[in-house]
Amino acid sequence: MQTLVCLLASAADTEVNFEAALEVNPHTVVICHTRESGADAIALQSKIRDALGAETQLVPVPAFDLDAIQDIAEQLFMSLQNRQSVLHYTGGTKPMAIGFFEEFRGGGCTLLYTDLKSRTLWWRGPEGFYQKPMQVR
Repeated sequence: MQTLVCLLASAADTEVNFEAALEVNPHTVVICHTRESGADAIALQSKIRDALGAETQLVPVPAFDLDAIQDIAEQLFMSLQNRQSVLHYTGGTKPMAIGFFEEFRGGGCTLLYTDLKSRTLWWRGPEGFYQKPMQVR
């Protein structure tokens, strides 16, 4: 079972995270969100559940405290050790993206960056780095 971890800091991150969920089609989606974006996270959670039937989990994260962000990212990474996981680091604040990327990149987790404008996915996993066009929509 695959788990997708998404980062959300505002309503602007909703579409890119939803598109990533459609592309990955995971069993579980973990939405790591700033405290200020709680309502946006709940809206994304509902949208993902309706579209994919995926289990979802909300994880509040400080927006700019890199040490606290990395602590939360490490705890989440450790809890996902025995699962196939994808970190979608496109959304969130810059410190969130940096903190989660640093914690997840060395542990066999697949990393995903999405560019909606070019409709391109950039993947980094055990097989290396590659990009491909988005398939959904």
